[in-house]
Amino acid sequence: MEDDSQQIEELKQLVRQSIALGQDNSKMLHSMRRSAWFATIMRLFWIALVIGASVYSYLYLQPYINELLGFYGNLQGLQQKAQSYFGSPSTTNQ
Repeated sequence: MEDDSQQIEELKQLVRQSIALGQDNSKMLHSMRRSAWFATIMRLFWIALVIGASVYSYLYLQPYINELLGFYGNLQGLQQKAQSYFGSPSTTNQ
């Protein structure tokens, strides 16, 4: 009889330990899910920040880029005018 009550107490102790381990596992799993969710949100925020900064800088710099391209086009036009006025270097060597 005493042997049975001792086994029952051991089983009760094992059940308590099992319940405690299950609760610890549940807490850790919840923490891992929360961390994964936070990491996903931060990753999306980072992607949005990079894309937003790229679009903003393009829109901000576009007038300056167009101005530089126009200046480059004018230089090419001046070069062609100078070549037609003075002749190309390959024709003067002949």
